[in-house]
Amino acid sequence: MTDKRKTESKKFGEELRKLMHLAGLKERELANFINYDITSISKWVNGAKLPSKRNRSEIIYALAECFAQNMKDVGADAAEIAEELLNACRKDELFKEMEIQGTYSLSFVDSRKDFFDVFEKLFRQVSALDDHTVEIAASFNVLEHLGHRFYELLQKLPSAGTKRFSMKMCMNMPEQEVENKLYCDMLLNIVAGYERAEISIVAAKEQTPWIIVVNGFFYIQILYQKEDDFAACFSTDPEVASMFRRIGREIFENAEQVLSYASPENLRKTNVQLDSYSCRRQRLFFNEAPAMLLPENVMEELAKQSESKDYSDYLRKLKKVFSSYTYNARVDLLLFSSVISEYIATGELSLGNVPHHLTEKQVRDHIHYISKCMEENHGFKVYVLRDTVSESENLKMFPSIFIDTMAVTLENSRRKPNENYHISMYPQIIRVFEKYFDAMIQRPDCYELTPEELRRYL
Repeated sequence: MTDKRKTESKKFGEELRKLMHLAGLKERELANFINYDITSISKWVNGAKLPSKRNRSEIIYALAECFAQNMKDVGADAAEIAEELLNACRKDELFKEMEIQGTYSLSFVDSRKDFFDVFEKLFRQVSALDDHTVEIAASFNVLEHLGHRFYELLQKLPSAGTKRFSMKMCMNMPEQEVENKLYCDMLLNIVAGYERAEISIVAAKEQTPWIIVVNGFFYIQILYQKEDDFAACFSTDPEVASMFRRIGREIFENAEQVLSYASPENLRKTNVQLDSYSCRRQRLFFNEAPAMLLPENVMEELAKQSESKDYSDYLRKLKKVFSSYTYNARVDLLLFSSVISEYIATGELSLGNVPHHLTEKQVRDHIHYISKCMEENHGFKVYVLRDTVSESENLKMFPSIFIDTMAVTLENSRRKPNENYHISMYPQIIRVFEKYFDAMIQRPDCYELTPEELRRYL
């Protein structure tokens, strides 16, 4: 630790300088416009000081109005400029309030308690950032190697105001099938817990240092971890974090993809869902109305009603897949009892990530068609989870899970807009989720429906 520069953030000063350059203004012109002392303006620009909290909003809106008036030719908006300046202030205060930066650009912890104390303070403050987003990039499997304590910290983020969560991490695949239930629970809870979650996992390489970068400005490296012994260094120094961001990019860009975020639109374009329903073996947990095996007459009616030719073509392809492949496949379909009842009552269903409101007749035709399939294809089984059992409460938050022989897909359709969609074609990830699903249907609160029992819901 030879660098003795105090760790600081000067986002507000940087934003001021950028705006002054764009507007062609000097410090004295700003001071005259807002009727403020030029010494204070200089301190704000240099990052030595922030506008006082007592009248910060007034000062910033006055500055924004000055910039907007001098940038009319580019259509500058005072409200947008003010929001940028306020966000820059929040980021600067974040560094001051964290109280985790040391005297040097690199600081050191030698206990797990101190390590997690650092992270808890960091996450508590990071949720107050401008867009309520937390981004984590780790060169190792943080869920496995940091364990329950780190996962508990992640679970606190939504209640602290975090709306969007992004995590990139590396994973040593040969070791991963040991804790498959814990691993699946962690991933499913993360995907379910945010308005938007993006998780990307790549295969780890040997001798990669254990590095974590949070929101691009906080860096930590675990130096040693064994039983009770622990050592790590960390920094909020922008230059240090920038260096390790570059290292992180190289790690992720050159690694084999294990699990990745995908937009629903891209999934439809690449026929992933059509391929899944065509598969000879499927395990499906729908935490929503079961958007599968709709009869041909219902599919044709929906296709005719579509305003998009691409979508109507997609529905007609799906109609053929349902009748030719899904109807004859080996399928385990798992639903909450309340999901069936809610679907029958409302007719609301998402098909190909497009919401539909089916008529009472269309819903009845759908349920009867599934029942007919169960009678003719003994490999098509429907399982129901009882809603009254407390053990099911955690599952109710989970995204839907679709597993076939080629891929596992997680879809959080209960959140709107539907953006939490993840897919993996990695064989070991598929096996992990297969075991997880098979354990779900063995639960004491889960039972298999007969065709007649399914029809009784109508």
